[in-house]
Parts: sequence; C-alpha cells; structure tokens
Amino acid sequence: QDCQSLHGDIPQKQREITLKGFRNGTFKVLVATNVAARGLDIPEVDLVVQSSPPKDVESYIHRSGRTGRAGRTGICICFYQRKEEYQLRHVEQKAGITFKRVGVPTARDIIKASSKDAIRCLDSVSQTAIDYFKESAQLLIQEKGPVDALAAALAHISGATSIEQRSLLNSDVGFVTMILRCSEEINNMSYAWRGLRELLGDDVDRKVTRMCFLKGRKGVCFDIPAAEQKNVEAKWEDSKQWRLCVATELPELVEPQRAGGGEGNGRSFSGSRNGW
Repeated sequence: QDCQSLHGDIPQKQREITLKGFRNGTFKVLVATNVAARGLDIPEVDLVVQSSPPKDVESYIHRSGRTGRAGRTGICICFYQRKEEYQLRHVEQKAGITFKRVGVPTARDIIKASSKDAIRCLDSVSQTAIDYFKESAQLLIQEKGPVDALAAALAHISGATSIEQRSLLNSDVGFVTMILRCSEEINNMSYAWRGLRELLGDDVDRKVTRMCFLKGRKGVCFDIPAAEQKNVEAKWEDSKQWRLCVATELPELVEPQRAGGGEGNGRSFSGSRNGW
C-alpha cells in the first residue's frame, strides 16, 4: 500500500502537504501518532487501526472518531494483549460501546484474502504479455492439470508458497488452537485435564499449552503443536460429555485477571463500527 507518516517531529508545512495528499487520495494509508487523533476533518476514512489500547476513553473516542464522520460508517480495529483487556472493558463501560473480539487471522483467512488480491492482479496483465507465456502455460497444464497449474500460479503470485499454522491465542508459529466443550459447567481446570488424559493418554500434558476457560466455563481452549494435530484427532472420540474441535476463530474467553502472570503475550484485536 502507498502510505505516508505523520508525527510531531515533522515540520508543519510537510504535515499540511501530507494531509492534503491523504485527503485527495494520492495515497490511501496514513501511519500516525496521536497527532492525528483530533482536529482533522477527512470525511472518507473507512478504517482506523490502533496498535495498542489507549489509556483513557477520551483518547479512544478521538482516535476512532477519524472514521465514521458526516453520517458515514467506518470500522475501528484495536490490537491488544490479553493482559490489556481490562483497558478495553474500561472503554466499553465508559463509552457505552461493545467491541467484537476476534483472534489473529488464521492461515486459511490469509490465503483466502491473498488469493482475491492475486486474481485482481491478473486484470492488469496485458494481452501482449499473456501471449509470451502461453507456451509455458500449456506445458504446465499438461504436467499438473489446469486447476493445479492455476492454483500454483496464484499461490506464487500471492506469496503463499508455504503455510504456517499459528496459535489463535498468541499467534505463535507452529501451534493449532483447539476447543474442548463440556456438557456442563467446569469449576476447575483439572477437570478438563482429566477429560483429555482419559482419551489421549498421560503424555497429553506435554502437548497441551495455554489452556484457558471459555466464557461460561462450559469448556476450555488450548494450543497443541501443529505436528500433533492429526495424532490428537485420530485418538479422540467425542462423547456425551466432551466434544473436541479445531478453533476456526478465537472464542470468547473468561476475562483474565489484571495481576499475575500466565496470561500470555499474544496480540489479538477488537473492533467496533463507529458513527461519531
């Protein structure tokens, strides 16, 4: 994306040039400090991304208020660590808004978005250039088949030549997030551990990490190494009491405590639609 920056160390004249270019659509992304949080009248901003939660409600209102102006709607996304969630809850309570909490994008989400971008890029290729590649394309189709040949080309264009599994809880590479649901409320985490050991064996202790309660405590969420996913799924059988599945998005979790360790350092993000 074409982008420019805006911060307090930039001379006023350059700030005005930068803002004019952003307002006119010369570039579509403005990376800024709080110097851009108020006093700017740019009516067609669709998205505001905050790299961390603000320390007070007023700052959030001013930051997110750069979008959704003049009767328009917009989206504000705020990245946060689990230990910072109390700051988001404070904003919700004081501002009277509700964030939608989602995990980091999965590998599948990223591939889906990248493939759409790759397809759009094809429209910019001239017919003259296409003609030069027809012979190679025909050879590739003979070797791989039409669908696999095109899929491989799109994967290369989008840069997705290899897929890395990531935890939805903290974005660590090489982990898969799983959800274990229970038919009844769980009062103690050891109860979930016991359920896992009964079907997966005692060595499950070495595989499972970052276990935390789902909201409502009728299950838990945890990570396992991606290399262990097939083994776990092969051994597991759902019962009336327990159901295990791979998480496709971050579920609602029990709110972490502000003090103490063990909350993890992974970043998630929340978002709200603004109308102010």
